[in-house]
Amino acid sequence: MKTVLILHRRRARRAEVADGPDSEADVRDRAYWSLWQHRHFPWALVDDGTPVLLLESWSSGARLTWLVEARDVIRSTAGSRDEAIEQVAHWSGEQADDLAATGYFAAGRRPDGSETSSGCLILGFKAKPIRWLGLDRPAALRIDRNGWALARVDDLATWGVDLTSVILDGAA
Repeated sequence: MKTVLILHRRRARRAEVADGPDSEADVRDRAYWSLWQHRHFPWALVDDGTPVLLLESWSSGARLTWLVEARDVIRSTAGSRDEAIEQVAHWSGEQADDLAATGYFAAGRRPDGSETSSGCLILGFKAKPIRWLGLDRPAALRIDRNGWALARVDDLATWGVDLTSVILDGAA
């Protein structure tokens, strides 16, 4: 039974989700990462070569955008959010100040700037694009609260998302 991981990314507006494919060059090596207080699914499942289906949503809809292959996977611990910012910046090539300014990291701070929690786990990967999909999210697809899901390739095909040839041919 072949499966594929699905990573959900929420967007504020529909305009932030491309109508057509980003270029492969834009997707290649794009960094995707999550921070958690405790190990969650799919901590142990993401390795170099793991196929990941990207799902982007906005207030009134969602779209499966790219099937990618995970590369340069990072699994790490950080003693603080500031340390996590430094680790993610070093791994991803993004600027630490830019990361710190994102809503994701700001959500972990109190109004006085102090952290709401100590330490975290970092799971991330860089993308190797395999195929653009541009398909509406299947109604039966359920995503865990942490933004991840695991779907059987045959279930996806039943829902109109046929990855059989891509996954079974070993491209992913």
